[in-house]
Amino acid sequence: MRRKHSWNVMVLVLLISSLVLPAVPVQAADHPSHPSVLIVYDSLGMGTKHEGNVEALKRLLASFRVQVTAESVDSYTAGSLNNYSKLIEVRNRSDLLEEQSEFFKDLQSYQGDFLYIGERPRDKLAQMLGLQVQAVQKVADLSIGPFAEKSISVPYFFDSKQAEIRRYGTLKVQALGTSYPYAVQRGAYAYVPFMERDTLSEIAVSYVLKDWLQEDQKSHYFLVFKEIYPFSDLSLLERMSDELFEAGIPFIVSVHPVFNNTDYPAMKRYMNTLKYVQSRNGTVLVEAPVVASTIQDLDRSLYHQMEHFIDVLAQDGIVPLGMGAEMYWSYDEHYVSEGMAFFDSVILFPDARPIYKAKRNRSEAFPSSLYSVNPEFLKRYLADDRLIKPLPMDTAITFNFVEKESELESLVDGLKNSWITFEDYKTEAHSVKTETNELKSERGSLVLNGVNLGIQASHVETSSDYVYKQHGQKSFETWFTVQNKFFIIVIFITLAVFCAFLFIGYRMYKRKFYK
Repeated sequence: MRRKHSWNVMVLVLLISSLVLPAVPVQAADHPSHPSVLIVYDSLGMGTKHEGNVEALKRLLASFRVQVTAESVDSYTAGSLNNYSKLIEVRNRSDLLEEQSEFFKDLQSYQGDFLYIGERPRDKLAQMLGLQVQAVQKVADLSIGPFAEKSISVPYFFDSKQAEIRRYGTLKVQALGTSYPYAVQRGAYAYVPFMERDTLSEIAVSYVLKDWLQEDQKSHYFLVFKEIYPFSDLSLLERMSDELFEAGIPFIVSVHPVFNNTDYPAMKRYMNTLKYVQSRNGTVLVEAPVVASTIQDLDRSLYHQMEHFIDVLAQDGIVPLGMGAEMYWSYDEHYVSEGMAFFDSVILFPDARPIYKAKRNRSEAFPSSLYSVNPEFLKRYLADDRLIKPLPMDTAITFNFVEKESELESLVDGLKNSWITFEDYKTEAHSVKTETNELKSERGSLVLNGVNLGIQASHVETSSDYVYKQHGQKSFETWFTVQNKFFIIVIFITLAVFCAFLFIGYRMYKRKFYK
């Protein structure tokens, strides 16, 4: 009897706990474990040519599906290096004394993979790679793959005589008529003499990273259009979809979400257009909402707002396969858990204006992450546009959506004549989950809650007869209407009498003046 009573008490406790404990929201992206890399930098190089190179490096690593922790030498905690098997050190200063720093002490016993970016490699790294200074302070031309950049000032040129060393790119010194490698790598060790944001060295580092990270996955180019809103020229978007479809060019649209008034005709037109874009072999991604500058006033229900928009898309048969966001979103606890939690695939754009809410130094890694690059950036360094092989990582060539027909014609003609081969985003596996919907791609097909969707769609007209605000019950409407008309008539009569008296007074004053 006592055992039965204990059993009943236990069941009662379990029932109460199931009611009291808060429900945990469904996380769409149960991301598998990813390689972890620690970046330690001596300076962000603000105001120098090195400014932004750490951010560029973080974005490159994200495209290789790597979880990154970045911290300065000053903020480094003793023993942290023991938690990582891969280390990247970025040296932007040459005047920093670090012998007493905790990082320098831990580095002496570090045995993991090591990539050094800076003018002077550490002695241990130089010994492992057999590096020797070949020239000092020269101007050289950098070339790697199909890209080239002229007249770069390079402080030091290194090379190695080791047979098994792997060399990347070429630094050709015109004055000497000699060439040296841009970077070298052997096994777990690699050296890069310099890296600057928005230069060819940013791309050159990606070739080194792929081998150093032992990444063997085949890479592709993807065509992406962003800055698409409900108030964009939707007819122009449909026309672009038709022309790209007829040209056999798959593409991606990263569309801004709508959180309120999703039953308005403007929203219906937006949904109809996105469904039509999807039918023309276009892939839909959800772009991160614009963050207000007054960060303390941000809506705290971002999770439910994003979930609502995804469900609205799913309700209309639209299957988003990922998210587009500036890179700083992946380094913010709030944005990761509230905004990015539904997706396992992202495109990380360069940071335009980072506005953090809960900043952290560790990134969120995703199974699929595209490196975003401006087409003008590639053209700037492209030596031969007929030899555009994919970069070492999956790359999104990103355009802002056009606003004029003339711009569209020029854009489409350029894409048709390009030698770049764009891949279909749907051929890879992507998944988006909410509480009520599961959306994904399988071998080029879109799947909504287990049902394989067709991509047929047609132009759908949305009626403009819509009551935006329900009229409340009106009382004494007729009486107030009559009263308003009466007062209007009285006002007009008063104005007429006033004008008559004004005219008569004017005439009398004029006659008196003549006398």
